[in-house]
Amino acid sequence: MERYNLSAEQIVKLLYRKEINRVDNLDNNSFFDNTMLKKVFSNNKTGYKISWEQINKTEIKLKVNLPRVLRRYYHECGDFDINHCFSDMLNLEDIDFSHNLLREILEDDEYSENEIENILKETDNFLIFWTENQGVWNAGIKKEDLSLENPPVYMTNNDDLYSWEKVTDNIDTFILLQVLDNLQDSKFYFLTFENEELDFLLSDKKISKDELFKNPFGIKDKNIKFPTYSEYDYNSDKVYIFKLNNDRLEKCWAIKPRVKRDRTSYADKILLKIAEILSSNDRKIIKKLELILEDFHNYLKNNENFYYISNDINSISQKEMINLKVVAMVLLLSENGYICYLDWRCELEDFEMVVDVIKKIGIDENICNLDKLNLNEDDDIEVWSKEFNKILSEKDIFIGNINTNSDSYSIFPISKENLEKLRELGKKINTEIDILNYSEGETVMDKNWLEMYERNREKFRCKIDLESYFNEKKIGEIEVDTLDIGKVNFPTGEILACDPLVELEDAKTYIQKVPVGKYPVKIAVVPSKEYGDRYACVKVEFNKNKPIVYELAVTGNEEEMDEAKEDEFYGFGVDAGMGCVVDKKTQEEYIKYWEKLKEEEEVDNPYDDIFEELLEESFKKFPKYQRDCGDWANFIIPNTDLNIPVFASGWGDGYYPSYFGYDEKGELCGFYIHFIDIEKEYSDEEEEE
Repeated sequence: MERYNLSAEQIVKLLYRKEINRVDNLDNNSFFDNTMLKKVFSNNKTGYKISWEQINKTEIKLKVNLPRVLRRYYHECGDFDINHCFSDMLNLEDIDFSHNLLREILEDDEYSENEIENILKETDNFLIFWTENQGVWNAGIKKEDLSLENPPVYMTNNDDLYSWEKVTDNIDTFILLQVLDNLQDSKFYFLTFENEELDFLLSDKKISKDELFKNPFGIKDKNIKFPTYSEYDYNSDKVYIFKLNNDRLEKCWAIKPRVKRDRTSYADKILLKIAEILSSNDRKIIKKLELILEDFHNYLKNNENFYYISNDINSISQKEMINLKVVAMVLLLSENGYICYLDWRCELEDFEMVVDVIKKIGIDENICNLDKLNLNEDDDIEVWSKEFNKILSEKDIFIGNINTNSDSYSIFPISKENLEKLRELGKKINTEIDILNYSEGETVMDKNWLEMYERNREKFRCKIDLESYFNEKKIGEIEVDTLDIGKVNFPTGEILACDPLVELEDAKTYIQKVPVGKYPVKIAVVPSKEYGDRYACVKVEFNKNKPIVYELAVTGNEEEMDEAKEDEFYGFGVDAGMGCVVDKKTQEEYIKYWEKLKEEEEVDNPYDDIFEELLEESFKKFPKYQRDCGDWANFIIPNTDLNIPVFASGWGDGYYPSYFGYDEKGELCGFYIHFIDIEKEYSDEEEEE
């Protein structure tokens, strides 16, 4: 089988070969007389939707013979949906001559027979076989050209049947153009390549320019040609359709059957976004990575860094497959100078290659002059990175690293803003991307922020005695009660509060630390038949001491504190009507647990797949102050002693502050999430009545 300049029929058959086995044993064309094709198509002629008998009947009705290329295409490929998307190949019963259609129009307009005959004599007659799906244009073959094997195709150019213009020199080229137009709405997977991307494609796929240029289909009048190339084996077929304009390659469409994507395909888009950031959106790199990921099994079999065999690939776990894709991305970025992929025992001169990356992504090399750093060649990559980050963080440049679960480092220079994007993307595929050997808690929280925080610290202290919500029967005229919902485990003392159904994977921990241990969680409730039982405040109780100061919980990312007013605060957003308080370790284990669920099951969202049933069970066991769908629960992450207490958030969605309560000796007594200012908000309700 020739790989270059295949006919339209051959191309479409290759694209559909996993659905069909259509080969004519009597055909002498070399395309069919090939060992590979016998295996691909099995020489099985079953399953034709358009028979030769139907084609013969159409020819008898029209009193003409269809061109050989068109006859075969109708029989072999006429039923495929690629012919019926943006434009439409006519069914056999709908094929007709333009004169017949024009005659009907003229008769409806009450032209006389003589007038009709005169008009038809002055108008070429075309056999119409293809149309735009809204009838904007029709395409056909001149009646006198029907005896040709592969005649030119003409198209109407005035939204009528009088004016026609030749669009291609043969049927094959015309069908190729329709395939390209119909790709967007078809079931095929395709990539496009343009300009400088074409050179790497030819090199990467070992496609010969000389062979492409030999005998391509084309449009002579416009000096446009369409050479094609096919890459095929029994498991993976692709077709490349090029566009040549004035003998210059202008574009290529790489098309393959849309196959069922493996369960790690969701990671592909994330890896492409990571590569965009690290390569400063180098489109050549992005296209290369797209090619690697869309045919990753073959990449693993053929790349010298892997050389897997098919049986080994089939036994790779989902987690390991994603890690292999991460490594493939790192290798590609390393080969193209965007990452330094270094062994842990590397020399200082190896580490200094990061300067080349700095130049490549456009950072002023004078800013990152390593000679200004105190780097000792007897140290290692982590020590060098720490020194780099300590000094260059002032310029917003850090050494980042992608954890590939190996002894090697994948380091790169990065800004804080872009690093945050990479971190969040990495979390989605359970891949750690972070600054190498750099304590953000100690350093990123710079002096300016700390000074701003100290200036405004008192302004943001809670003026309400939140502890009274838990030890009084009434707040003003409003009755309150308390729920005890169990304990929460804080194994590290770094805690956070957030909406568990929306932000638990991304929420930041507070700068204030709490004692390690397990502590009671209580909810202050405002019972009400009229407004529903509402959770006004949640408390984690560290001891029985009475707090006298309530410090606002902050993450170190708060901005413009100086401009904030006395009654304003910083807090967390709620979009799903729930809140929670957890330890940083719990957050990390939850992320792993959710990723595992996504790997092993078809999951949709945390509420449906984790919390819904749990909340309903909580209502059945503890119905007091809960609706039947449940308003609080305590979720224990399987195979751990880490738990996530979740609870309804006051009036529902909104923005809520958290506070740390300290006694007269400055000892931490409790952590409070304030949902409802009882005196203010309930008195407002009474006034409105």
